[in-house]
Formats: sequence, C-alpha cells, structure tokens
Amino acid sequence: MMSYIRIVLAAALLTGSLVSCSSPFLKAPPVATSSFLKSKPELKSERNVSPFALSGGTLVSRQQSIYIAPVSLAYLRAASKTLAKESNGDTKRNEAARELAEYARAKFIATFEKSPKARYKIQAKPKSDCLTLELAIVELNRNTLIGATSRFVIDNLALPGTDAILAKAMRGLKGNIAIEGKVTDARSGEVIYQFADNEESRSAFLLPITDLAAYGQAREAIRAWASQFEEITRVPPGTRVKDVGVMSLF
Repeated sequence: MMSYIRIVLAAALLTGSLVSCSSPFLKAPPVATSSFLKSKPELKSERNVSPFALSGGTLVSRQQSIYIAPVSLAYLRAASKTLAKESNGDTKRNEAARELAEYARAKFIATFEKSPKARYKIQAKPKSDCLTLELAIVELNRNTLIGATSRFVIDNLALPGTDAILAKAMRGLKGNIAIEGKVTDARSGEVIYQFADNEESRSAFLLPITDLAAYGQAREAIRAWASQFEEITRVPPGTRVKDVGVMSLF
C-alpha cells in the first residue's frame, strides 16, 4: 500500500512540474551590441534561420581555411550590480574571463578540427588567402546559489500562469554570457558575416549541474556557439541552423 502511495505522489509531482514547465519559454533577450561589430553587414534578428540573437551577411567564400583569433575582452562590460552584490563582488571575475576567452578560442578551433564535414581547415596563423574569425566576450555574469535555487523553484513549483511572470521579475538573478563575432575576408579586408548572442543560466525539471558552477553556463554556451558557427559555415545561405541549447523558463 505504501509503495502504491509513493508512486501516486511521485506521478503527481512529476505531472505538476511538467505542467509548470509547459508555459512559453523565455529566450535570453539580445543585449546591446558594442563597437567591436561593424555597421555592415547590418545585424538583425533572424531566428527563423539563425541560432544567434542577431546576425548579418553570409559566409559565401572561395577560401578553404579559417584563422580563429584570440578572443577579445576589451569590450567586456562591468558585472551586473545585482549579481556582483549577491556574490560579494566576484573578485575572480577577470581571471575567469581570461580563462573563458582561452576556452572559447580552443573550443571553436577544436570544433572545426573534429567535424567530419568541416568546410574550412583551421590555420594556426592569419594568411592572405583565408578567413579570419574574431570573437569578443561583451557580458559575463556568474551563477549564484540564490539564482539557481530560485529558477528551480519557479520552473518546478510555480503555478501555471504565474511562472512566466515570476521568471521575468527575477531575471536579474540569472548568470549570463554575451558574445559577438565577425568574419573577415583577409584578401579584401571586408567583413562578410557577423553575429551577436546572449545566453543565460538554464534550468529544467532537475537542477543542472552547470548552474552550480560559477561559470558553468558560460562554458555550456560557448560549446553551443562553436557547434552552431561551424554548422553555419558549411550549409547553404538561408538554411536553418537550430539553437542546440535547451531554452529554460527562467
């Protein structure tokens, strides 16, 4: 009898959580772009085909190789006041940013090198007959325990219809990372493609382990961006490339 009751209670909890999570997802909104990006090609929202919040231009090129430059931190904005206060200022943020910049470059390079369908071969140094990808991290806010706990409660316990409202109200507690990228034709010096995206801490039925690490969500976002960008370089213009990340309610 007790086993039967436990099964019923578990099913009820699961159903309630799934109902709560069935509300419309909140995709991380775009953040203001920096002067790292150029005025042309024009950036716009192309969610119907692009996994990035903003993108512009096409990666049509005769080149067969690409150089991925060191990731810039020159455009990195100050940490969110809300999260900086909650995490005692996060004095290690600059060190973490440098580590993430190195991680991002390594991950983009590795993604091309490991892809069996890669359109471009990685070049160790910039050359006159290859493309150059430049990246910049423009926002970086760490995960916090209070933020992760709040998201878990909202996603799994909030009543349907109130979860989205609560999620918006508490968005200031979300860790995030925003990136910008531009691809230059080394031969002409022209920027042929650029993009910008912002990813926030995610949550689901179970609290993700990435939300328990200070910058776990940032590394997850970087891996997704590398995979998405590599795919964009080898598909016909206008082909939809899906956002490989799982959107969360909060």
